[in-house]
Amino acid sequence: MTATAVLDRDAIARTALARDPFVWGLVADSVPGAPTRRRLAEEFPAEGFVLTERAGGTAAGKGYRTWNLPLVQGGVAVPEGMRRLTGLWQSFVASLLDDGYRTAVAEATGRDLDGCALEVRAVRYGSGSWIDPHTDRADKIVTQTWYFNEGWRPEWSGALRILRSPAVHDVAAEVMPGLTDSVLLVPSPDSWHTVMPVADGAGQDRRVLLVHFVSEERTTW
Repeated sequence: MTATAVLDRDAIARTALARDPFVWGLVADSVPGAPTRRRLAEEFPAEGFVLTERAGGTAAGKGYRTWNLPLVQGGVAVPEGMRRLTGLWQSFVASLLDDGYRTAVAEATGRDLDGCALEVRAVRYGSGSWIDPHTDRADKIVTQTWYFNEGWRPEWSGALRILRSPAVHDVAAEVMPGLTDSVLLVPSPDSWHTVMPVADGAGQDRRVLLVHFVSEERTTW
């Protein structure tokens, strides 16, 4: 399968983004074909993840607990991460390194991504994993997050919440993990969002592919 066949760039480019409470939107069917979506979910990498965590409510910043596998850093594939991937997943990551993907995201968001470095990592959220309300670093120009969970149940929690403020219950929208649905988000001083803790006893990890377009020039809002 070619890299282009794994990703429908037109589905990304034509996505209409919300402006309230900040610029974001849900992208549907950016991976064409149910069989491919299911295979990506089934073949989501299982090994090589490293735990990163920080207690919430500290002066150091947002709290979080996630398991991460870097796949692309500074626009370059990470060999240690890539060798953990099946052929299909390698094709998917290759599609993200293609200039056509960058162009599609720029068209959808209206952001100039020229000169931005691509960062990609696979993330697993096991029971009790979460991320506190935050707005993302100022150097992140656009993020896109794909979900690879089939049959996720509401009682397992783990939703992405789009927030109107730093308060976790000030919810503008909620996105549950699905089968390769994705979210485009344009960070700003007001782009508050959070990942709710995955419930104890959840039947599967919350499985995510996280993409950042990072600017070397912007360090503050």
